[in-house]
Amino acid sequence: MPPAREGNRPARGEKPPARGDRQAARGRRQAAREYPPVIALDVGTTKIACLHGELDGEGNLIAVTGIASVPARGMHKGVVVDMAEASESIRAAAEAAAAAAAEDEQDETAAAAGVFVGVAGSHVVSMNRRVSITNPNPDHRITRAERQELLRKLKEVDVSPDLKLIHALPREYMLDGQDGIKRPVGMYATNIEMEGHLVFGAVNSVQNLVGAVEHGGLRVDDIILEPLASSRACLSEQDMRSGTLLVDIGGGTTDIALFVSGRLAHSAVLPVGGNHITRDISVGLKVPLAAAEKIKLEFGHAQSHLVEDIEMARVMVEEPGDAGERPVTFSRKFLARIIEARVAEIFSLVLQQAKDSGYLSSVASGIVVTGGSSQLEGICGLAELVTEFPCRIGYPAVAGSIVDIPSNPVYATAVGLLLFGSERVFARGPSQPPEPLTSTLGLWEEVMAKVKGWFGLRNKT
Repeated sequence: MPPAREGNRPARGEKPPARGDRQAARGRRQAAREYPPVIALDVGTTKIACLHGELDGEGNLIAVTGIASVPARGMHKGVVVDMAEASESIRAAAEAAAAAAAEDEQDETAAAAGVFVGVAGSHVVSMNRRVSITNPNPDHRITRAERQELLRKLKEVDVSPDLKLIHALPREYMLDGQDGIKRPVGMYATNIEMEGHLVFGAVNSVQNLVGAVEHGGLRVDDIILEPLASSRACLSEQDMRSGTLLVDIGGGTTDIALFVSGRLAHSAVLPVGGNHITRDISVGLKVPLAAAEKIKLEFGHAQSHLVEDIEMARVMVEEPGDAGERPVTFSRKFLARIIEARVAEIFSLVLQQAKDSGYLSSVASGIVVTGGSSQLEGICGLAELVTEFPCRIGYPAVAGSIVDIPSNPVYATAVGLLLFGSERVFARGPSQPPEPLTSTLGLWEEVMAKVKGWFGLRNKT
């Protein structure tokens, strides 16, 4: 199959596929032309990533044909703060990914395809609810109608008028007091209860995100909570069943998703991330932010006790204006202490979130750390010291598939968005336009209608 490309360049060390492989892949993709390309857009604080994917006739993701990542501008802690700059960054990422996809002979329908966009930021809030009904059927057999009624009741919750529902996710059902039921339809019970997880976002913040994407030349197909997307890419079914806490440390935020018995039990977005580590280094070493970021990546370590006292580092730092460069010499132990303090704070906040959720005791598989800051040396060791849970790095993967995807944790959210998008594009069927509502979006169609109306993007009839 054709290899994934980043921008217009092949990945480092990438070899061209054999002629027979190329022909076989081209044949499979030709047979799947009836499905539009799937496009994922991760609009983060420090970077904007765009991925193009293709489906086969059975709904499997068979190729990632375009990969692009550009620095984000106009973003702060996961939200848009400058519409023009954010739109231009989004446009740059989308054009680079489209150019790579075109080189891979992707269908021209990519230009008309909608994008699946991740949403995060401290404006995102969540809650768990339990609702119940009495089975109205004389034979007490549960049908889809009862499940839909429970879902409707789950969504009926009083929240601030500034918030709108993004996801309504059923967790489990209780039938006449028996818990642990995942699929109640077809079973028998008098009293039916549903426990679910609700995710809300501030209308204004989501309005600005959708507006920036649309002004960047793209059409929003769906909005998906970023930690939910990252979990889809980095956690296995076994992880979710056993109880796992996913921590996605981005530039401006840290996203949390806690899974118990295979379902999302708690989610949160903390307003602290890798940029705060960089800022601490900038202040501690008295260097500009750009130099601090470079120092963090090249010399940083999250566990100061593993760094020798005598280890020193020296870098050249550009002075403002035309003042040239100056040398900066520092102790790696001192640098590690700066990093350790902030990373320990992040995991302390993560642990508190898990405690407050009431599900901490169900985390049997430990913590999976992903996102750009997960690449910091020693981060899992520090996470284990702070939380007393085992920790590993989460690399995006597609279970049971041979498709090439970017395995860097930086792309965890983007890959997850691509997987969610693939499922929804396939569910709609070949060559079908996007529907305004999916089963998990609850009242989101109302938000989208408002957003499009505010920006004059509603189709005129």
